[in-house]
Amino acid sequence: MSYVSLLRQRPVLVLWLAETLSVLGDRIFTLALAWTAWQRSGAVALGLVVVVESVPHLLFGAFGRKLVARFASFSALAGVEAAQILVVGAMPWLWPSLGLAGVLLVIVLVGTCDAVTGPSLSALVPGMVDAGRVRQMTGLMDVTGRITWFVGPGSAAVLLAFLPAEKLFLVDAVSFMVSAGAFAWLGRTVTAGLAPEAKSPSDHAEPASERAAPRALTVLRGHPRIGWALALSGVGEFRSTVLTIGIPIWLTSQLHAGAGAYAVVLSAMGIGAVVGNLLTGNVALPGGFPGGYCLVWTVRGLLLAAFAVGASFPQVLLLTATASALVPLTSIALNAEIGSLPGPERLRLFTADSVKVHMASMSSMLVLPALLERAPRVAFAAGGALTMAAGLIAWAASRGLSRPVVVEQPDGGMELSRT
Repeated sequence: MSYVSLLRQRPVLVLWLAETLSVLGDRIFTLALAWTAWQRSGAVALGLVVVVESVPHLLFGAFGRKLVARFASFSALAGVEAAQILVVGAMPWLWPSLGLAGVLLVIVLVGTCDAVTGPSLSALVPGMVDAGRVRQMTGLMDVTGRITWFVGPGSAAVLLAFLPAEKLFLVDAVSFMVSAGAFAWLGRTVTAGLAPEAKSPSDHAEPASERAAPRALTVLRGHPRIGWALALSGVGEFRSTVLTIGIPIWLTSQLHAGAGAYAVVLSAMGIGAVVGNLLTGNVALPGGFPGGYCLVWTVRGLLLAAFAVGASFPQVLLLTATASALVPLTSIALNAEIGSLPGPERLRLFTADSVKVHMASMSSMLVLPALLERAPRVAFAAGGALTMAAGLIAWAASRGLSRPVVVEQPDGGMELSRT
């Protein structure tokens, strides 16, 4: 089934449009926040904003599994989105009146809402379609982020021609209004939920709260293939800073290019990611999961290392576009695999995935920029080699793993076996 066929279903269309506007608003919010923090409080404030926004994701992922599970419905998410309307909309006036400390508190509140909304929405989306369409639905939601990745800054640039930077927060507040309305409607329309599966005789001693909000390690022990994939993607997310920060450094220090060249590279990254999504969102991962997934990460590492020998702007442009086209292939594959799990399990692993992303991003921002500034060629080569090694190790380790399958027994019971 194609994306167009999915969008003919009204609930899917409503969710996709609302999420597209929401992600676009988030992109504009990030730009407005970064610019305002830089102008009014300096570079230290900009760094604090990035760190503080990630803290709720780490805390909720580590200690808030039961709380996140309570918000895993469209009706509950509508309330979370509505709460952010006033918070984000008040940012233009909060900054001068409360100062940096007050704004950081607001960022914590927004980050807390996002730590609840992100995993919950990711876990709810697969339940809106049949099991055979989970991959296509995952790809459809993925393309939203790919499109807004470069449309967002462009839209912000247009708005900045008519509005001061701090007024861009109001645009994000409007997007929250739309999302809140859409989630409220979906809560009344869509029956998909994350209720735990019925107990089997073998888990009679397991508390209901544990089945509704299982521990991440418990889920990963039952799905080691996904565990290896998450670990590999964590390494990949860590090294992604080499690409995002290293490209402008490489362009200026090695190729003596300017801001115009960087803008072209960013456009190539965005276009490559969209094309990659459209090519892979409706087809199975070559080589299957997790074998093909690991090998794609290995190729991504090879492309990253190739930047170290990129001696011309066309070479850098080609490498960037090709590497970006592979990003949706890995993200859709992992999210679709998690999305195929029962509701509580996929909610827990989507939460764990959020923790992984923020932990990798924070740690890489602390370690890699200094290396990139001093030795960009070494950073590209080392980052690529690390990713290739991790991909091959994960591939070798996952080859002996089997997929868990639920088999119905003659007496009507269910037994977990492996194939």
